[in-house]
Amino acid sequence: MYGYTAAHKTYPLGTVLLVTNPKNGKSLRVRINDRGPFWNDRELDLSMGAAEYLGIKEQGVAKVNIRVIAVPDIANSYVPIEGKAPLHPDYNVGYSATSYFSIGESTKNIPIEIGTFKKRKEAQKYLKKLKKYLPKAYIVEKDYNYKIKFLLVADENIALKKLKKLKKKGLITGYGLCWTYE
Repeated sequence: MYGYTAAHKTYPLGTVLLVTNPKNGKSLRVRINDRGPFWNDRELDLSMGAAEYLGIKEQGVAKVNIRVIAVPDIANSYVPIEGKAPLHPDYNVGYSATSYFSIGESTKNIPIEIGTFKKRKEAQKYLKKLKKYLPKAYIVEKDYNYKIKFLLVADENIALKKLKKLKKKGLITGYGLCWTYE
């Protein structure tokens, strides 16, 4: 409870955020290590140590600015850790579109990624279907996995409309936008 950690409902555990108190300008990097808060009007639950450092411990609840610094690669990895069983089963349950991003006033587009493919041919086959709806989508290789990436306008309503259309067409099974606003 004295460390620089926080709880969030949806960010993958291990995500690093930059949290800033706008009243005094103090900033701190915190790591998501728990789930919560379980109040509808609250996005982040800071540890006591983090709240004290930022000068908001006595208030209990305060407005802060949040920016995603890093999302752990393991969050979407299919590559097993040496000597360990794979983290995910070896079958396709569908592809989800996800985005973890911090949006500022000048942000025009946000990156979205779909799926984790073990083989490039598998990613290329999927990309071919997707190109009809997202002509600028492309494949990215990282840690022996392949993902499809594309940009959408940094407007939640427009992005959700596009993602719902992709879901309706059967190209994705779900989507998750985990955006913070500066």
